Amino acid sequence: MFDRKATPAERRICRIVGTPIGNLSDMSERAIAALRGADVIFAEDTRTARGLLAHLDIKKELHSYHKDNELAASEQVLETIAAGKSVALISEAGMPAISDPGYVLIRRLLEQGIPHEVIPCASAAVLAAVSSGLCENGRYLFYGFLSHKTSEAEAELVRLSTASYPIVLYEAPHRLKRTLEVLLKYFEPPMAVCRELTKIYEEVVFVSSAEDIGKLIIKGEFCIVAKPKSADVGQSERGASGELAGVAIGKLTRLLAGEGLSPRRVASVLKELGVKRNEAYRLAQEL
Repeated sequence: MFDRKATPAERRICRIVGTPIGNLSDMSERAIAALRGADVIFAEDTRTARGLLAHLDIKKELHSYHKDNELAASEQVLETIAAGKSVALISEAGMPAISDPGYVLIRRLLEQGIPHEVIPCASAAVLAAVSSGLCENGRYLFYGFLSHKTSEAEAELVRLSTASYPIVLYEAPHRLKRTLEVLLKYFEPPMAVCRELTKIYEEVVFVSSAEDIGKLIIKGEFCIVAKPKSADVGQSERGASGELAGVAIGKLTRLLAGEGLSPRRVASVLKELGVKRNEAYRLAQEL
């Protein structure tokens, strides 16, 4: 598969390689072979990459590929492949293009007709969903990171609160308490807070109150699983178009108003959820 005698045409490929999210023992033989077989490796964090490669006793040409240089670095990858070299892309941890850079490159590869291969790895979202015990029948919605802006993040959570399945979020330590406080308003307790998954200090803590939030150890990487209050409504209250039926919209409207949102803001949220403009303003004004 990684024949060093392959012709330049046969070697024109990019491999998107998933790496461990903590425990280096999770590095698969296939991923190791991909890194060993690559001529050039592009990495989100070259310092972390050097540590991983040293652990695997792999020495390769290394270039940076992160959110601030993604456009230029994607073109550099294409040029490298055009020169007959094979490329591997890795994130600081986990899977490129999932809450990490990589999407731009994959789109460019598809546009240019250049083959790419995705090599899987451990997923914090999947581990959290399983560990939480909140995802009946294995159904959940992965959202990743919320907006860094407080108002935008709360608006995102309001929209997510109408989902029919538990939501899986990633969150940074310095925003964790803020996010959990908002989740308590719109989601059904308890919420699972998963910390340092696959690492030495891995733990899953269930939060049901502000007091629980205050007891959390705010250190490391976090993944949250939260069940919307509307999740038990299920698909029975959704129309053929997929929009929420009037009873669910009515509940949400009262919930938003109860949190102090102005009629204009309530109407704005309802419109974002697909409610027609006139109906959204009518529901908001009735409150």
